[in-house]
Amino acid sequence: MNDDFLLIHKGILPPMLPLVINARNKIQTEGLSITEACKAVGISRSVYYKYKDYVFEIDSSASKKAIFTFKVDDQTGVLTSLLSQLSKADINVLTIHQEMPIQGLAFITMTLDIKNLTISIEELLKQLNDTKYVRKAKVVAYE
Repeated sequence: MNDDFLLIHKGILPPMLPLVINARNKIQTEGLSITEACKAVGISRSVYYKYKDYVFEIDSSASKKAIFTFKVDDQTGVLTSLLSQLSKADINVLTIHQEMPIQGLAFITMTLDIKNLTISIEELLKQLNDTKYVRKAKVVAYE
């Protein structure tokens, strides 16, 4: 983890820091000049320049990712079944790595974009584990 950053509730910040974010948003979305944006939110240009590169909002539109692993029987259509289940839950598959089957079993690792997930992770995992020929589905990590 990077020691340069902290996650802080904006309620304890000095009032001018969220205003710097508002000014930057006005510049980007409304095309205002720095002077106009600072005047609109009620801060000085010096405050804006001092903090503009150090305060940010959390981008909630950013992708949320998860890594799933699967232990499956070496049967035709297993991967298709898994992808169908993921598609139904509105998940975008970023990567797939499938090991060569050995003794009738194959191991699959998928990195998934789950930002539009329509069900809970727990419910998704249950559905994936109930998929035909899937012996074990588990979440390795998610953010």
